[in-house]
Amino acid sequence: MSQKSPNNQFRSRWPEWLLPAFFLPSWLMSLGFHMIVFVGVALIFQNTGVTEGLDDSGRVVDIFVKEAANPEEQPQESANTEQSTAEDPLTDEQVDEVPPEELVDNLLDTPLPLDNVFAPGPAIADVELPLAEPIRPARPAPPAGGLPPGRGETQFFGTKDKGTRFAFVIDCSGSMQSHNAIHYAKAELKNSISLLEPTQQFQIIYYNQEVYPWHRRGRSDDIYWANDTNKRLAYNFVDERGPTGGTDHVPALMMALRLTPEVIYFLTDADQSDRISNRDMARINKFNNGRTRIHCIEFGVGPQLDAEREASFLADLARNNGGSYRYLDVKKLSQR
Repeated sequence: MSQKSPNNQFRSRWPEWLLPAFFLPSWLMSLGFHMIVFVGVALIFQNTGVTEGLDDSGRVVDIFVKEAANPEEQPQESANTEQSTAEDPLTDEQVDEVPPEELVDNLLDTPLPLDNVFAPGPAIADVELPLAEPIRPARPAPPAGGLPPGRGETQFFGTKDKGTRFAFVIDCSGSMQSHNAIHYAKAELKNSISLLEPTQQFQIIYYNQEVYPWHRRGRSDDIYWANDTNKRLAYNFVDERGPTGGTDHVPALMMALRLTPEVIYFLTDADQSDRISNRDMARINKFNNGRTRIHCIEFGVGPQLDAEREASFLADLARNNGGSYRYLDVKKLSQR
């Protein structure tokens, strides 16, 4: 029995095409193995969208390929954008078209995010609030009746006058309680203020032995536009003051003159014991120097005698300052 050579035994175990690999040099086999690994790694990076290249300076850079958006998803995104635009009540085009009043309403109706709504804020004492300012018209419009802007007419107990700035000086001493005189004064004062146009200005000064001007900003030397807001605030001030105390006419008149109004309506019951002295009268006339017309209205009880009219200091005050004088029987006011 013949024995096979070692080479024949080796050949019998492996296919004929694989046998040359066992006789290749080891370095060649190593090179082939590393090439297979390199090709595999390259295929993996190609699938992930990352490639390598050289920039102008010769450095190796990674290049990422951005995939195109899926056409099927674009209509949905466009629809979402249109829906969000439709749900937003304040787009740029709508802001230009919406009137200011509706824009404010939309802002008030828009829900606010609740994030940090309970977060601590600044202390109230640390917050500076702006002082209230009277509303002033930007462009004065001519009042009804064809009069020039700001030259509207008002009247106080039948005494009419035109102007842009008015001051009402009203006696609120204890004697004005007699025959409900203060009630008639307040009613007529409100009526006179209601006749003023927004282009006119006014001030109210109550007085007894003290002076009580109407003010909105903690100052007593202001005169306010006759817009609806200021009129409502003035009506409240008129109702608040009651008759009390004594009488001192001069400080209230001097305060009104410092406002440089065109017209002052001055109302008092004119008790002769509280009349203005000749010295104070001269001081008032000199200070005014004809700038302001002072109309004087006197409340009395019963008909006025001629002698009383001639002795009235109010008649002298009106005559010396370009105004008019009128006497009213308070008992007859209740019959009006």
